[in-house]
Amino acid sequence: MLNFPIHSFVFFARNVHLQLAPDDLGWLRGEAPTIFDQYRHIPRIFFISLYALFGPTPIVALTMVFLFHSANSLMVYCLCQKLLANQIAARVAAFVFLINPITLSTLTWISCFSYVQGTSLALLSLLAFWKSNAEGTERRLLWAIIALVCYGAGLFASHELFFLPVLFLLLSWLWGDASRRRGVMLFAVAMIFAGLVKFFVYDFGHYGVETARLFSLGFISAFTSSALSFGLSLALAYPLSFLVKTMGFLRVSFTEPLRWGMTLILLACGILFYKPGRVWRLRLVLLLSFVAFITPYIIRLYLTPDSVNYHISYVLSGRVFYLPFTIIALMLGGFTAELYEHHLKERGLMWLLPILSLAAYFHALLVLYDKTDFMGLQVLLGSSQSLPPPWSPYKDNQLVWFVGSAMIVVMLVAIRFSGRIEAKHETQP
Repeated sequence: MLNFPIHSFVFFARNVHLQLAPDDLGWLRGEAPTIFDQYRHIPRIFFISLYALFGPTPIVALTMVFLFHSANSLMVYCLCQKLLANQIAARVAAFVFLINPITLSTLTWISCFSYVQGTSLALLSLLAFWKSNAEGTERRLLWAIIALVCYGAGLFASHELFFLPVLFLLLSWLWGDASRRRGVMLFAVAMIFAGLVKFFVYDFGHYGVETARLFSLGFISAFTSSALSFGLSLALAYPLSFLVKTMGFLRVSFTEPLRWGMTLILLACGILFYKPGRVWRLRLVLLLSFVAFITPYIIRLYLTPDSVNYHISYVLSGRVFYLPFTIIALMLGGFTAELYEHHLKERGLMWLLPILSLAAYFHALLVLYDKTDFMGLQVLLGSSQSLPPPWSPYKDNQLVWFVGSAMIVVMLVAIRFSGRIEAKHETQP
């Protein structure tokens, strides 16, 4: 565990650069560089403080970003330890989050600090919520208030954690009856506050974002096909990211046929192989937690106006996956722990994991990635440059996919239900 931050720092330092984008320079001066950053008051306080103490020094700012990232990884370790109660799972989760080529640009692009800090506050909120429900904990109300305060502060760092209170409900359901009332209350209070922040602080509709489109069948179809499949895509992309660059893989994985295909595979596994018990409840909680964290990204993709030409590297860059990767890390940690317990341990193959991990690490460090991969990205709006067509995964006929997938899910439920009825009849005298 002690070696993880060292490897992470080497990977970070190898790819960091001092060729700053205009956004970076604005943040170094303690300014919000765009109108969409005006609400990010918490990171601005930190940059204003750094500017007062050190001036516009990128090295100091990058050091601050890395320290926050290291703290986030430690909190991912603690959260995994509490949820999965497995040392191997916790170590793997920390490693996945610390050393992640997919989200590396979040650390090397100074303008992305708000995403890192927002994740810090989200994890602090979750750990405080866990503390408020732990056995033997005194001052439960105080810990619940700390959870709400951290969440409220996080809303002024990154809107990506807007739906974090959903995790209060999910975790309280996982823990049992004694926690559910507290979880519902915290969820209600947090979402009321979040709604006020959205309408009076964010007010994205003021900038031409048509939020009414979220109530359309098109968005329901886009959300249904993306919420689970994006998680599977990112989980598969993580090991690949040490061997190849994953932009093309993610672009293909986010297309209509593969999104719906992965969604149906996950639903089929859940419907056909579900067994009552804490293990499956935990898996469901992790899946729905990822959905809560990826939802703002799905909304952003769907609502992006056609007049704004985001380059695909901007839309698929790591900052938008930084917070969701906290859950991906937990999932990969749990999967690795199960793989070890049921397959590698009994066959004496545990030595494969560290060898393969180190080989992939050094390949990504020395061969695959270079500093130019993480230069400040440009958002192209009304430019005279020759641009590629705007990329969006939601341009196809989603209604056809939605209806067809719904029919398949109904068939799977019918198969599972009929199987249970037959089993029940067989056991009756």
